[in-house]
Amino acid sequence: MRVLVLGAGLLGVTSAYYLQQLGHEVTVVDRHAMPAAKARGRAAGASKAPDLRRVTGTQRPSRLRGPWSQLRIGVRRRLSRLLDRAVGSPPRHDPIEHLVRLAAYSRESVRDIREEAGLERQLPASGGLLSVFTDNKAFGARLARAPHWSNLGCEERLFTADEVVRLEPALQPVHGQLAGAAYAAEDPARDPAPFAASLVFLCRAAGVRFLTGHTVVALKEGAGRIDHVELLDDAGKALTLRADAYVLALGAASVPHAESLDIDLPLRFVREYIVTVPLKDPARAPKLSLRDRQGKLRIARIETPDGEALRVVATVRSGADEQAEPDSDRFQAMLRRIEWLFPGAVDAQRAWLDTEMHAVSTNRLPMIGRTRLANLFLNTAPGSQDWVHVCGAGKSIARIVSGLRPELDFAFRRP
Repeated sequence: MRVLVLGAGLLGVTSAYYLQQLGHEVTVVDRHAMPAAKARGRAAGASKAPDLRRVTGTQRPSRLRGPWSQLRIGVRRRLSRLLDRAVGSPPRHDPIEHLVRLAAYSRESVRDIREEAGLERQLPASGGLLSVFTDNKAFGARLARAPHWSNLGCEERLFTADEVVRLEPALQPVHGQLAGAAYAAEDPARDPAPFAASLVFLCRAAGVRFLTGHTVVALKEGAGRIDHVELLDDAGKALTLRADAYVLALGAASVPHAESLDIDLPLRFVREYIVTVPLKDPARAPKLSLRDRQGKLRIARIETPDGEALRVVATVRSGADEQAEPDSDRFQAMLRRIEWLFPGAVDAQRAWLDTEMHAVSTNRLPMIGRTRLANLFLNTAPGSQDWVHVCGAGKSIARIVSGLRPELDFAFRRP
């Protein structure tokens, strides 16, 4: 079967790899100059990205969504929920549990790829990810979930406060306030570039065709199926491609295409506050990547042109909470938290703030599965900053496209 994968990010590349492994003839289309360009740090200089104002609703796709279209989508969603209850499908209200399953399945898939391809396991330079708790009640809840999560495949190890400071000595000043931590030896936020390059090589070796420098303009429907896809090449020339099946893996850019086909991708918007703080005393700064659970911060040690620094990220749902607190107040609150965690480590006077807006799925799960169109499938995770789930998602969508039952128990999309 000829399969056209729209999007050559990590989700698109892994989808192509597993589809090729199942015997399909696969072509991957992407606007960037190389596959997995963003993951490989080579997205700069690409053609202009699709206008995400269309996602917010300030600008509509070519097929306007009128009241009847909105009503159809609402009825279809309500009927889908009723059908789920009627057939006794597993509950979908716990996205963390689904993410744990997907992450565990993806880790096994990555290991299988490396073994089959003879690739050496590359340990992250960060030394893993340490999720730190400074609230006893929150850590107690994590301890209570530990047996269940372990059964689902979670490989995090739980540490006491004493064990935490032995693993990360920079946390010694707050030893008395630490409740404990969860440690993952393989950091899901680590640099994906080496794995992405290896996977692209394996795809090419297996016969996957990459059509780079091509922008997806429209997906055209006919008789309940996708009939063809309209593209523009890097010279602005219009092209048409046809296939037996199509996988939509364009991240946030999937949304206007899906909406033009009356396929609902529920999203909400989040703002990322990114503070970069130069180090004043590197010996007092953390070496591991950290998640400060109570401060709601992600912390990583990075290299900048001016030397080492901490990159601190807070994600806030866009809306009332964001409007209630000015950027300057949040910036100062993030700096105070860092100085409390690592006193004397950073030069707060030289810190700077950046902000970014992202569209993410309402339950933060990647959207994987079927659509109302018989030959159109989804594998997209708008706004996702981690790549821990990509192999599990790619392997699952390849099986779904092939008419096989997924190996994973997950909240897959259904028509």
